[in-house]
Amino acid sequence: MQHRLTFFLNSAARKVSTAQIAPKLEQWADRHGIDAQLVSPALQDLPQTVAHAVAAGRLPVAVGGDGTVHQLAQHLPAKTTFATLPLGSGNDFATALGWATSLDAALEQLRTAQPVELDCLHVSQDGTPHFTGLSVAGWGFASDVNREANASSVPGALQYPVGVFQALAKGGTRSVRLTFDDDTVVEDRFWTVLVCNTSMAGGGMRFAPDADPQDGMMEVLALGDVSTLGLVGLLGRVYLGKHLGHPQVKLWKCRSLTIEPLEEQPGPWSPLLAEGDSYQGAAKTRFDLQSAGISMLAPLEASFKR
Repeated sequence: MQHRLTFFLNSAARKVSTAQIAPKLEQWADRHGIDAQLVSPALQDLPQTVAHAVAAGRLPVAVGGDGTVHQLAQHLPAKTTFATLPLGSGNDFATALGWATSLDAALEQLRTAQPVELDCLHVSQDGTPHFTGLSVAGWGFASDVNREANASSVPGALQYPVGVFQALAKGGTRSVRLTFDDDTVVEDRFWTVLVCNTSMAGGGMRFAPDADPQDGMMEVLALGDVSTLGLVGLLGRVYLGKHLGHPQVKLWKCRSLTIEPLEEQPGPWSPLLAEGDSYQGAAKTRFDLQSAGISMLAPLEASFKR
């Protein structure tokens, strides 16, 4: 690990406040002789702040949850190495990479972490680049849960369970066309379709237990036309990673996928999710896997299949 770091703190984080975390980071840096800079830019200032840090030869570190690391990654030059300290409400991406979720343990890992190249997802809509996905991106019910969880006022670990039940009250299956890179076309009704580069999302739900962000493939998981009660039971199995044998769970491996909702009117397309952030949907959303597309520090003991 290099000794010049810029910590990007999420000023909007609800789990740990900047005022709580900043002194601990400064003390850790002083103790280990690390030149640490702490910043907490507004979202509109993030691109410029990232550019300044990288130009100065500093390693960016996202301090927060999945949304914080996602936003940081959108503004990094290609192959710029970065890191994360998982202190948000949802830390699925970091957990899948082997990072501890307590600050002291994660800082100890950071001292010895080494750069690794990981695959990423390039997401475009109607032919226009939209965002870069790091772990899990998707459409349908999972996106609805994410939106409800982010809007919830309940504390951290309860946000996703509350989001599930709020989304269940509003949603159902939707008709969609999936087109894969081998020209396979699937048209069916699904609760959700998830494109997985890593194994988990939604506060520890192991949607793709065998997903590996270094294998050059993405896993596409679809939850099919089960009843609402059946979905509740199925989600319980997802937390354990024991759902793949269910007849209404479909799993494909591929390098690209196009999702086309078939029942929605132009304009109010179902939104997308990516690392806890929500995006406007579209008539066509394409996911392309880029092998070794990002460089991150990972713990020495990291194992990417979780």
